[in-house]
Amino acid sequence: MAEVFSESLAYGQMKKRAVSARSFRVRIPSSNSTSFVPENTIVIDLPANLQNQYFNMNQLYIKMTVTSTAAYTLDRCGALGFIRRLQISTAGAQICDINNYNVLACAMMDTSADPAWMGSFGKTLLGTIGDALTGAQIPIGSTTFCIPLVLNPLAQTTPHRMIPAFGLSALQIRLTLDSEANAVKAAGAPGLSFSGVECVAYMTELSAASQALVNGATGGKYNILATSWMQSGATLAAGVNSLTSNLGFSVSSCERIVMCSRPSGQINSQNFYSLGNRGTAGLQEYSYLIANEQYPARPILVGDRGAESLAELMVANHSLVDFSRGGAFASGYQGVAGRGYGQTQFSGVDPAAAKADAFMLVGAVGSGSTAGAAAQLLTAAADGDPVTGTATASNVGTYQNSVEMESGISDGKSNVIYSGISTIASTVQWRGIYGAHASAFDLDFFCQFTVLLSLDTSAGGSGVWSVSV
Repeated sequence: MAEVFSESLAYGQMKKRAVSARSFRVRIPSSNSTSFVPENTIVIDLPANLQNQYFNMNQLYIKMTVTSTAAYTLDRCGALGFIRRLQISTAGAQICDINNYNVLACAMMDTSADPAWMGSFGKTLLGTIGDALTGAQIPIGSTTFCIPLVLNPLAQTTPHRMIPAFGLSALQIRLTLDSEANAVKAAGAPGLSFSGVECVAYMTELSAASQALVNGATGGKYNILATSWMQSGATLAAGVNSLTSNLGFSVSSCERIVMCSRPSGQINSQNFYSLGNRGTAGLQEYSYLIANEQYPARPILVGDRGAESLAELMVANHSLVDFSRGGAFASGYQGVAGRGYGQTQFSGVDPAAAKADAFMLVGAVGSGSTAGAAAQLLTAAADGDPVTGTATASNVGTYQNSVEMESGISDGKSNVIYSGISTIASTVQWRGIYGAHASAFDLDFFCQFTVLLSLDTSAGGSGVWSVSV
């Protein structure tokens, strides 16, 4: 076996100068209006026919100013909660169409966003908190948000690829806003309105010689693999102890399926956290049937603490052995007995006191109304001792589950192969066994799958994007 030096001693290896290019920032205003109200659709047309230019979708965000006539509180995903549906299309071809996008964003923030990020960068950009099961409290007036456009194929290319801007047809982004009652929590209607909506993007322009090199390497054909999402729904009636539901996912490479169950009575209700209040619904075990084959082969058991369910979620999230990652889903607030204050999993003001377990809340009728609160100090008693009230515990649940569908990947991810399950011409079904639950539940299923984006700019090509799933 040949012996080699450490990289630290490889003095002959140096960075090389990039090809001639420049990067610049652009602002793209919404194309269908300048002001919007809840349940309107915002349309943003990314420019096309820009020779030698590319979008970097990981450096793109939506800037908007939200004005309210009353104070309101965001859900845990912050300003992402305003967006109910995300659609991206071009020349009549749908690149992605994700319904209940804000529900997915809330679930992903719980497991993939670090609480420290949510309480710092995320607080300013989106209005996230991180150390409680709520978002920021927004006062009356105008607040500006800058929303990274995540969870879509243009931002989830594998490996990372810039998106060519020289196709003949523009890429169109459509953001359908949710209702006030679903997007935010408030004592009454907050009177939301949206203005100054624009897309801020960074573009890279190659010199003619550099672009010729890229064209020579690709033959003018730009194929980009990415992961996308699609949603399907089901309803679980109160007291029902088993559910089999057809999901309608038809893709060539299904990578994972995420399931969120939310109490139906608290959805689209102004006094509740409609997006992020999830419950177990008494779920005891679950699996999926694809073409009559069970995945996984043995059903996943939820158990008393949800340990197996959470372990499988982390496997699907490729984070089971990533001990550096935290999750905001554990930030339930629990009152300390005999005190006017409480604590979360991350604040050990009284280490001996029990901590809240938001992950395993069933989702009772009326749950999801509070992220918890310390008691107010009351007037001193006659003997001079201070009198305190009792801290209010949070009743927001955070349960979700996920099943990994990929195979043949050593560490759960790869830039070289994709190996999800094909569900084309197959029936995909959810099978759940439930215990006691007094509420009805809305179930959201989100399938993450591989998609191929193709742009053929060669002499015989169409010059417009095509999509294969």
